[in-house]
Amino acid sequence: MVNNTFQGVWPALVTPLDDDGRPNHAAIERLVELFVSQEVSGLYILGSTGQWPLLSLQHRQQVAERIVQCAAGRINVMVHVGALATDDAAELARHAESIGANAVSAVGPVYYSFSVDDVFLHYERIGHASTLPLFVYHLRHVNQVSIPARDYALRVLDLPNVGGIKFTDHDLFTLAQIHETAGERLRLFTGADPLFCHATLSGAVGAIGTFFNVWAVPAQRVRDRFVAGDFEAGRRFTAAFQSALAEIIRRGAIWTFLRSAMLFRYKIDIGMPRGPLGGRDSEWEEERVREILTKVDNAAE
Repeated sequence: MVNNTFQGVWPALVTPLDDDGRPNHAAIERLVELFVSQEVSGLYILGSTGQWPLLSLQHRQQVAERIVQCAAGRINVMVHVGALATDDAAELARHAESIGANAVSAVGPVYYSFSVDDVFLHYERIGHASTLPLFVYHLRHVNQVSIPARDYALRVLDLPNVGGIKFTDHDLFTLAQIHETAGERLRLFTGADPLFCHATLSGAVGAIGTFFNVWAVPAQRVRDRFVAGDFEAGRRFTAAFQSALAEIIRRGAIWTFLRSAMLFRYKIDIGMPRGPLGGRDSEWEEERVREILTKVDNAAE
């Protein structure tokens, strides 16, 4: 059984880099201390926001070690171990367990075409690689599994050491069907930031997202109120949150916004991602960043 601490709002942690594209361990430590002080429910590290495809296995292991060491048991850490090669993913899972992480997660096979059986064999080998709870990372735009939601849930339930699913998709109907099939046997996290309240109605116990690096505290407060029945709080915050994300996405400058917002709000420079990510992002005016932060914060009051 996966303990019920796997719930609530988790930042999909950014991986701070220095000007040479190497992990900035000082900034990593400051981020961990920040989220420990904010009492967020956990950290999801080295996922899409953490730039896993752009980092070497060595750098991924170094970052995971530094985060788990700094967390020192004060906050749950789920390490994304997905990789192009199954053997690499399995090795990363073993490493995550050896350093004291709380769980592992993995995106399905990418780049080449795979059958459903291929995908679940990949997950099976990762699940066997450690005794940590495994959270399948269903990432909509790279997902290669096209089977009915009930069948998908049953296949996931058959995986060794399975703990749940990080469901990064706007299709909450499918999420609800997975929950109806699996019940409490799978802990379901939404990975779609703007739907973090909506997803609770479809069985999600938590949310993992990029923009919780910036808004973890108000998002957790609003989610708690929403679950307790204060739907107006959820509606009001979601409207402001979605409006902010729409502007950031429409401008095509997600990475520069994250850097500016984290620097402005917490005085932590997360740097820019490795190319090609963020290569054409335009810079944000500090005043506009402040306005966006304030608008979303005020909606949580």
